[in-house]
Amino acid sequence: MPAVGAWPVMAGQVLAGPAEVAPQGFARQAEQAAILAAALAGIELGAWDWRVVGWRAGLDASTVLTIASWIVRARAAGLAR
Repeated sequence: MPAVGAWPVMAGQVLAGPAEVAPQGFARQAEQAAILAAALAGIELGAWDWRVVGWRAGLDASTVLTIASWIVRARAAGLAR
């Protein structure tokens, strides 16, 4: 995982801790979909789930990276319990 404050726009790499500022950068919708899919890896998703992933992937990169970060950190927190 990148250091706090670093926001590389690459599939599977999201902030490991709380966001203090909006992530910077740009990613095409397909790359943003891959970022969300990587965060959701191992979770069974249905057709509607994938439709929502595609919809969310069309948002700005800072929003997608923040959402992916929440998912990754929530999963990590669940494992730590």
